[in-house]
Amino acid sequence: MRRIPQYSRDWRIRTLVPVIAVNMLIFALLYGVMYHFAVSNLVKTERAAGSVLLDEIELDFPDMMHDPSGTRVRARMNREAAVHNLAEFNIFDSIARPVVTTYDVPPPEIVDAVRSMLSSRDGRTEWIIAPGNRTLLVAIRPLANRPACNECHVRELPHLGALQMSIDMTSSLKAAVHNVRNRFAIAGVAWIGILALMFWAGGRVIGRPLRKIQDSLRGAPDAADEQDLEALAKRVHERVWTTIEQQRTREEDIARHMARAQQLAALGEVAAGLTHEIKNPLAGVIATLDIMRMEEDADREILDQMLNELARVTGTLDTLLRFGRPQPPQRREVDLGRVVRDLSTIFQARFRRQGVELQIQTDDELLTLQLDAAMMAQLIVNLLTNALQATARGGTVSVFVTPFPQRDGVALVVADTGIGISSDNLLHIFDPFFTTKDDGTGLGLAICRQIVTQHGGSISIESEIGKGTRVIVLLPDTRAKELEESHGVAAAG
Repeated sequence: MRRIPQYSRDWRIRTLVPVIAVNMLIFALLYGVMYHFAVSNLVKTERAAGSVLLDEIELDFPDMMHDPSGTRVRARMNREAAVHNLAEFNIFDSIARPVVTTYDVPPPEIVDAVRSMLSSRDGRTEWIIAPGNRTLLVAIRPLANRPACNECHVRELPHLGALQMSIDMTSSLKAAVHNVRNRFAIAGVAWIGILALMFWAGGRVIGRPLRKIQDSLRGAPDAADEQDLEALAKRVHERVWTTIEQQRTREEDIARHMARAQQLAALGEVAAGLTHEIKNPLAGVIATLDIMRMEEDADREILDQMLNELARVTGTLDTLLRFGRPQPPQRREVDLGRVVRDLSTIFQARFRRQGVELQIQTDDELLTLQLDAAMMAQLIVNLLTNALQATARGGTVSVFVTPFPQRDGVALVVADTGIGISSDNLLHIFDPFFTTKDDGTGLGLAICRQIVTQHGGSISIESEIGKGTRVIVLLPDTRAKELEESHGVAAAG
């Protein structure tokens, strides 16, 4: 397929070319109309002046014809030709022969025109434009055979002859055309100014909103087609559709979170009941097993295994109780980087035993936040434990702690080179009791999310099968917000 040139899709070119073409067509038509009007008006003026001159000569013609020598007629015709700048002034007889001429012998086409008029017996003046190097307006008026003329001429002839004069319009026509061109030059300059103003206004009215739309679409594909309205409309449609999809996803997330909140509320009630109904009997069973273990004939290996399993059940119940009925954070000034470094010291031995490298990177000028140190420790322990369990020998787990660009919070990132998480599992990774481990409870990441949410932060997970997982925790500095809220309460009070 042949590619359309880039400039041909520019909305300014698409607008400018038709406007210029239409305006040029209008200007051409207008020029033709004005040119025709100027020439017609000039011809009418010359015809009016010529008709007056012919009327005067025809009125005086009988008196001039009383001179047999024709001197008066020639003198009058020469005088009128010189005064009125006539190209020629001729008199023809009844058979179209030139009787008196002012300059050269009349051309054949004039003689033919005179003969045609005399044969038609029409008494009106005929006006024609003679072809040639000059623009000549030719007038032919028949001389009527009046009673006073019958003394010298035959009575039956309708016309005694004809008067013919040629008005040279070359200079006057050039002046008229020059005047029309000058006016059109002025109109053209004004038109160009109006067109430039119109496109400037169009750029302000259309271009500025388009630029704002383009700015909002920065980074979209086909960024070079910024002036292509079709491509821009397509990208706007795609962006609107993407926004609608994002809004729909957000609404689904909100609905999921509401459902999760309801589940957690119900879970809290169930956890309290389970703790009361199960932990008390378990405590009795554990106490009994301890007594039995102290007897000499007891199988201590089996009893130890039973006690370990019961201790794990008790720990799970405690975790479930904390998750179902979380306690509010006990906030104080906490250096999250120091918490990470202290815990990494404890975890180093476990990582070395499994052949996994643990890398810690914290900012030296990391700001302290109002956090619950115990909850932060539990959060980091859970994330490090998950990363270690997902990473094979020879892999790496990296922990980064860095401030936000505006230093209004701290980002904690735990990344591993482990097996990764499938996209289907990522949708449920924070759901309570969802786990892919044989010995997992499915509460670790749910508790991590709960801790982060209690501190006003956010947690997200990025993962790809075979390439690893990255957990991103964002903890904002809530002191400024709390100070603002306290000032607002004080002002209201």
